[in-house]
Amino acid sequence: MKPAALVGIVIFSVLLSALSARLLALASRTRRIPEFLLGLSTALPLAGYTFGFAGAAVGHGIPAHWVTEVAGSLVDLGFVATVLFVWQVFRRDERWAKGLSLVLSLSLLAMPLVNHWVPWDHGVPAAMIPRSIFRMICYCWAAFESLHYGRLMRKRVQFGLAEPLVADRFNLWGLAHVCLSLMLLLLMAGVRLHFSGSDFDQTCTLTGFVIGLLAAIPLALSFFPTEGYIRHVEARYRRGGLI
Repeated sequence: MKPAALVGIVIFSVLLSALSARLLALASRTRRIPEFLLGLSTALPLAGYTFGFAGAAVGHGIPAHWVTEVAGSLVDLGFVATVLFVWQVFRRDERWAKGLSLVLSLSLLAMPLVNHWVPWDHGVPAAMIPRSIFRMICYCWAAFESLHYGRLMRKRVQFGLAEPLVADRFNLWGLAHVCLSLMLLLLMAGVRLHFSGSDFDQTCTLTGFVIGLLAAIPLALSFFPTEGYIRHVEARYRRGGLI
């Protein structure tokens, strides 16, 4: 792995660790489910990917099958937490949202069974593509709902019913999940291109990796806004005549 990529992974991991710790600490104080789910949605994927990278390092680049499955299951549980958070916060009273969250959750939890029953291809888990598709749907749903709610909150700011920073937080969280959705799409395409013998597989994978790292910026600002960014948000709303 190139040094620049390694530094990027370390920075992203540190940000996710800090974000997870803050959200889980908040959940322990408030005893509220949304904060707990949001904390798990970052903590579990971080734990899964860390375990997978460690297994790959020990296995000289190729982790054992059981390591791949444990890592993948931890990541999937994080996506289940994301889906449940979106349903609880944005669409709790909608039957279709409850059904969608149930279908996505059960589908992700079934992926280890798919890997167990379907033969792997060149060391690649059989469930990799469907698993990536379900994960991408989770992030796309989170992005849509958050950006939609951010637009509604913007109107509430105009009437003094919401704070600009709160409204902006939904937009940042939505933007982060747009980046993460694109990352999953490009990484999945990179794998398919690799097995088809295309010369664009590394470019596609690297682009997805960079976009995923960029998601750390709105994620960090949504929960760790700097003083300068807070002033920027307030000034932007003033210029728009919303406050």
